[in-house]
Amino acid sequence: MKLNEKILYYRKAAKLSQEELAARVGVSRQAVSKWELGDATPEVDKLLALARAFGVTTDELLSEGEPAGAREQTPPPREEPGTSAPPVPGSFDRATGLIGRLVRRYGWLAGVRIALSGLGFVLVGALARWGFGAMFSQMSSDLLGFGGSGVQFPAGVSPEVQRQILEQMGYAPAGSPFGGVEGFFLGFATVILVVGVLIVLAGAALAVYLYQKGNQQP
Repeated sequence: MKLNEKILYYRKAAKLSQEELAARVGVSRQAVSKWELGDATPEVDKLLALARAFGVTTDELLSEGEPAGAREQTPPPREEPGTSAPPVPGSFDRATGLIGRLVRRYGWLAGVRIALSGLGFVLVGALARWGFGAMFSQMSSDLLGFGGSGVQFPAGVSPEVQRQILEQMGYAPAGSPFGGVEGFFLGFATVILVVGVLIVLAGAALAVYLYQKGNQQP
């Protein structure tokens, strides 16, 4: 590094303006400008004043090597093409991690909820089957003349049981006049009942699986 470059480097390193450096050395600002441009060379006494102003020796000021401060500043490592620094976890990553831990810990509750919804289907199917059976039994009894048989049944005996007893007594032929319609509604109720049972079993199995899997996580 040439002398003019050294003067410019050390002046900026010391955070001095040309006017401030000129005042310390005892020259004009134009003289400092000429030194830095290489248009003039400072005299020996001015070299000593420059060295004192910069806090270095005259040998370092006159040497062609790099200044000590410049040698200590190592350039940042070059980044190879196609590589990048590893991503720093942000708030989104922390949020997704928290959600994942909650799912692993309490996900089995989803299986419990599915099983409870299946119980609702079972209840609806059972009530529908009982209701359709009682309705068609009563209608069959009325159409087949069971109501006028004169036979008195205790309270609480269902129309289905009454019809079976009266058929055995010979008051009306066996069978229901609503066979096709009754079979359709009873079959529909049975399908709801079976679907509910399957949902209960699936939800219970899912709850057990997720509970065991969640407890295995660290």
